[in-house]
Amino acid sequence: MAEQPADFVLRPLREIRADVASVRETLEGHSARFDRLEKRLNDVAKIVTYTLGHASETQFRQTEPQSRLDGLFDKVEKLLSVPHPSTH
Repeated sequence: MAEQPADFVLRPLREIRADVASVRETLEGHSARFDRLEKRLNDVAKIVTYTLGHASETQFRQTEPQSRLDGLFDKVEKLLSVPHPSTH
């Protein structure tokens, strides 16, 4: 018995519909994964920015004490290099 003309159209359309549903499901899964990855990357960017900010702030704060220490060491070296009267 020959197939009805409607079957020639309906069967491929059902197969296409099933394929489209499968592709849609896959895309939804990928979209969810990309959303999670994007959130993680944003979190990492925030952490890096925060860390770099603290590192540069710490470096700035250490500059003044370091220069004061360098000055103190220079003074101590000068004091040690001056001959004392008790050593002659």
